[in-house]
Amino acid sequence: MSVQTMVKICGLTSVRDAEYASKGGADLVGMVVFFPKSKRNISLEQAEEIISSLPESIKKCAVTVSPDAKQIAVLNDSGFDYIQIHGVLTDEVYEAAKLPIIKAFNVDDLDDFARYSKLEKIIGYVFDAAAYGSGKTFDWKLLEKIPRDDKLFILAGGLTPENVSHAVSQVRPDCVDVSSGVENDSGIGKDELKICSFVKNARSV
Repeated sequence: MSVQTMVKICGLTSVRDAEYASKGGADLVGMVVFFPKSKRNISLEQAEEIISSLPESIKKCAVTVSPDAKQIAVLNDSGFDYIQIHGVLTDEVYEAAKLPIIKAFNVDDLDDFARYSKLEKIIGYVFDAAAYGSGKTFDWKLLEKIPRDDKLFILAGGLTPENVSHAVSQVRPDCVDVSSGVENDSGIGKDELKICSFVKNARSV
Protein backbone atom coordinates (compact mmCIF):
# COMPACT_ATOMS: atom_id res chain seq x y z
CA MET A 1 0.00 0.00 0.00
CA SER A 2 1.45 3.36 -1.00
CA VAL A 3 1.75 6.20 1.49
CA GLN A 4 -0.63 9.06 0.80
CA THR A 5 1.11 12.20 -0.43
CA MET A 6 0.79 15.13 1.94
CA VAL A 7 -0.31 18.55 0.70
CA LYS A 8 0.92 21.98 1.79
CA ILE A 9 -1.08 25.04 0.80
CA CYS A 10 1.28 28.00 0.95
CA GLY A 11 0.87 31.76 0.86
CA LEU A 12 -2.29 32.03 2.96
CA THR A 13 -3.30 35.65 3.44
CA SER A 14 -6.66 35.40 5.22
CA VAL A 15 -8.85 33.30 7.48
CA ARG A 16 -10.94 32.49 4.41
CA ASP A 17 -7.86 30.99 2.73
CA ALA A 18 -7.30 28.93 5.86
CA GLU A 19 -10.89 27.67 5.80
CA TYR A 20 -10.50 26.58 2.18
CA ALA A 21 -7.24 24.78 2.98
CA SER A 22 -8.78 23.04 5.97
CA LYS A 23 -11.95 21.97 4.14
CA GLY A 24 -9.85 20.83 1.19
CA GLY A 25 -7.83 18.46 3.34
CA ALA A 26 -4.43 20.17 3.58
CA ASP A 27 -1.86 18.66 5.92
CA LEU A 28 0.28 21.79 6.18
CA VAL A 29 -0.15 25.47 5.44
CA GLY A 30 2.39 28.24 4.94
CA MET A 31 2.31 31.97 5.59
CA VAL A 32 4.90 34.40 4.22
CA VAL A 33 6.27 36.76 6.87
CA PHE A 34 9.07 39.36 7.01
CA PHE A 35 9.29 39.47 3.20
CA PRO A 36 7.55 42.60 1.88
CA LYS A 37 8.63 41.88 -1.70
CA SER A 38 6.00 39.12 -1.83
CA LYS A 39 2.39 40.01 -2.55
CA ARG A 40 1.53 37.20 -0.11
CA ASN A 41 3.48 38.75 2.77
CA ILE A 42 1.37 39.24 5.91
CA SER A 43 1.93 40.68 9.37
CA LEU A 44 2.48 38.52 12.43
CA GLU A 45 -0.90 39.68 13.72
CA GLN A 46 -2.58 38.39 10.55
CA ALA A 47 -0.62 35.14 10.78
CA GLU A 48 -1.67 34.59 14.39
CA GLU A 49 -5.32 35.16 13.46
CA ILE A 50 -5.02 32.59 10.68
CA ILE A 51 -3.25 30.12 12.98
CA SER A 52 -5.96 30.41 15.62
CA SER A 53 -8.62 29.63 13.00
CA LEU A 54 -7.04 26.30 12.03
CA PRO A 55 -7.30 22.92 13.75
CA GLU A 56 -4.20 21.61 15.52
CA SER A 57 -4.04 18.72 13.06
CA ILE A 58 -2.92 21.10 10.30
CA LYS A 59 0.72 22.10 10.73
CA LYS A 60 1.54 25.78 10.34
CA CYS A 61 4.71 26.98 8.67
CA ALA A 62 6.28 30.44 8.75
CA VAL A 63 7.80 31.04 5.32
CA THR A 64 10.83 33.34 5.42
CA VAL A 65 13.65 34.51 3.16
CA SER A 66 17.12 34.91 4.71
CA PRO A 67 15.69 35.80 8.13
CA ASP A 68 17.78 37.27 10.95
CA ALA A 69 18.03 35.92 14.49
CA LYS A 70 15.63 38.55 15.90
CA GLN A 71 12.92 37.53 13.44
CA ILE A 72 13.45 33.87 14.30
CA ALA A 73 13.15 34.66 18.02
CA VAL A 74 9.76 36.25 17.38
CA LEU A 75 8.58 33.31 15.28
CA ASN A 76 9.54 30.82 17.98
CA ASP A 77 6.59 32.02 20.06
CA SER A 78 4.03 32.92 17.41
CA GLY A 79 2.13 29.64 17.20
CA PHE A 80 3.91 28.17 14.19
CA ASP A 81 5.01 24.53 14.06
CA TYR A 82 7.84 25.00 11.54
CA ILE A 83 10.02 27.73 10.07
CA GLN A 84 10.66 27.43 6.33
CA ILE A 85 13.81 29.24 5.26
CA HIS A 86 14.60 30.27 1.70
CA GLY A 87 17.92 31.90 0.87
CA VAL A 88 20.61 32.16 3.52
CA LEU A 89 20.50 30.21 6.78
CA THR A 90 23.27 31.56 8.99
CA ASP A 91 24.73 29.80 12.02
CA GLU A 92 23.25 32.53 14.24
CA VAL A 93 19.76 31.97 12.82
CA TYR A 94 20.12 28.21 13.13
CA GLU A 95 21.10 28.52 16.79
CA ALA A 96 18.23 30.94 17.48
CA ALA A 97 15.58 28.58 16.08
CA LYS A 98 13.60 26.63 18.65
CA LEU A 99 11.19 25.30 16.03
CA PRO A 100 12.03 22.63 13.44
CA ILE A 101 13.32 24.06 10.17
CA ILE A 102 12.29 23.25 6.61
CA LYS A 103 15.12 24.38 4.33
CA ALA A 104 14.13 25.50 0.86
CA PHE A 105 16.35 24.90 -2.15
CA ASN A 106 16.03 25.96 -5.76
CA VAL A 107 17.75 24.84 -8.92
CA ASP A 108 20.57 27.33 -8.26
CA ASP A 109 21.60 26.11 -4.82
CA LEU A 110 21.11 22.34 -4.89
CA ASP A 111 24.85 21.95 -4.36
CA ASP A 112 24.36 23.18 -0.78
CA PHE A 113 22.07 20.26 0.04
CA ALA A 114 24.74 18.02 1.59
CA ARG A 115 25.77 20.72 4.08
CA TYR A 116 22.24 21.36 5.32
CA SER A 117 21.09 17.73 5.32
CA LYS A 118 23.37 16.98 8.27
CA LEU A 119 21.81 19.61 10.55
CA GLU A 120 19.61 18.14 13.27
CA LYS A 121 17.01 20.93 13.42
CA ILE A 122 16.24 20.59 9.72
CA ILE A 123 13.32 18.17 9.44
CA GLY A 124 12.54 18.64 5.76
CA TYR A 125 13.40 20.22 2.43
CA VAL A 126 11.39 22.19 -0.12
CA PHE A 127 12.62 21.99 -3.69
CA ASP A 128 11.43 25.00 -5.66
CA ALA A 129 12.02 26.75 -8.97
CA ALA A 130 14.82 29.30 -9.39
CA ALA A 131 12.62 32.20 -8.31
CA TYR A 132 10.59 31.52 -5.18
CA GLY A 133 6.89 32.13 -5.73
CA SER A 134 7.29 32.43 -9.49
CA GLY A 135 4.68 29.79 -10.23
CA LYS A 136 7.05 28.09 -12.65
CA THR A 137 8.07 24.45 -12.75
CA PHE A 138 11.64 23.22 -13.14
CA ASP A 139 13.32 20.09 -14.45
CA TRP A 140 12.33 17.49 -11.85
CA LYS A 141 15.09 15.18 -13.07
CA LEU A 142 17.51 17.45 -11.20
CA LEU A 143 16.15 15.91 -7.99
CA GLU A 144 17.20 12.39 -8.93
CA LYS A 145 20.66 13.04 -7.48
CA ILE A 146 19.24 14.15 -4.13
CA PRO A 147 19.49 11.27 -1.62
CA ARG A 148 16.32 10.38 0.26
CA ASP A 149 16.58 10.28 4.03
CA ASP A 150 14.17 10.38 6.96
CA LYS A 151 13.41 14.08 6.43
CA LEU A 152 10.41 15.43 4.53
CA PHE A 153 10.98 15.71 0.78
CA ILE A 154 8.65 18.48 -0.42
CA LEU A 155 8.17 19.38 -4.09
CA ALA A 156 7.14 22.96 -5.00
CA GLY A 157 7.38 25.25 -8.00
CA GLY A 158 4.61 25.70 -10.55
CA LEU A 159 2.37 22.90 -9.32
CA THR A 160 -1.29 23.08 -10.31
CA PRO A 161 -4.36 20.85 -10.08
CA GLU A 162 -3.60 19.85 -13.68
CA ASN A 163 0.03 18.74 -13.27
CA VAL A 164 0.30 17.60 -9.65
CA SER A 165 -0.58 13.95 -10.27
CA HIS A 166 2.17 13.75 -12.92
CA ALA A 167 4.59 15.42 -10.50
CA VAL A 168 3.79 12.90 -7.77
CA SER A 169 4.20 10.01 -10.20
CA GLN A 170 7.58 11.22 -11.42
CA VAL A 171 9.19 12.60 -8.26
CA ARG A 172 7.45 10.59 -5.50
CA PRO A 173 7.74 13.38 -2.90
CA ASP A 174 6.49 13.04 0.65
CA CYS A 175 4.58 16.28 0.19
CA VAL A 176 3.59 18.69 -2.58
CA ASP A 177 3.53 22.44 -1.98
CA VAL A 178 1.32 24.87 -3.91
CA SER A 179 0.61 28.59 -3.75
CA SER A 180 -0.07 30.42 -7.03
CA GLY A 181 -1.51 27.24 -8.57
CA VAL A 182 -4.57 27.41 -6.31
CA GLU A 183 -5.11 31.16 -6.26
CA ASN A 184 -8.30 32.77 -7.51
CA ASP A 185 -8.47 34.67 -10.78
CA SER A 186 -7.58 37.97 -9.11
CA GLY A 187 -4.29 36.50 -7.92
CA ILE A 188 -5.01 37.51 -4.33
CA GLY A 189 -6.36 34.78 -2.10
CA LYS A 190 -7.05 31.11 -2.68
CA ASP A 191 -9.74 29.37 -4.71
CA GLU A 192 -11.69 26.71 -2.83
CA LEU A 193 -12.41 24.53 -5.86
CA LYS A 194 -8.79 24.65 -7.03
CA ILE A 195 -7.59 23.56 -3.59
CA CYS A 196 -10.04 20.65 -3.51
CA SER A 197 -9.01 19.59 -7.01
CA PHE A 198 -5.30 19.90 -6.20
CA VAL A 199 -5.58 17.77 -3.05
CA LYS A 200 -7.70 15.14 -4.81
CA ASN A 201 -5.29 14.87 -7.75
CA ALA A 202 -2.19 14.82 -5.53
CA ARG A 203 -3.59 11.81 -3.69
CA SER A 204 -4.92 9.99 -6.75
CA VAL A 205 -1.54 8.46 -7.60
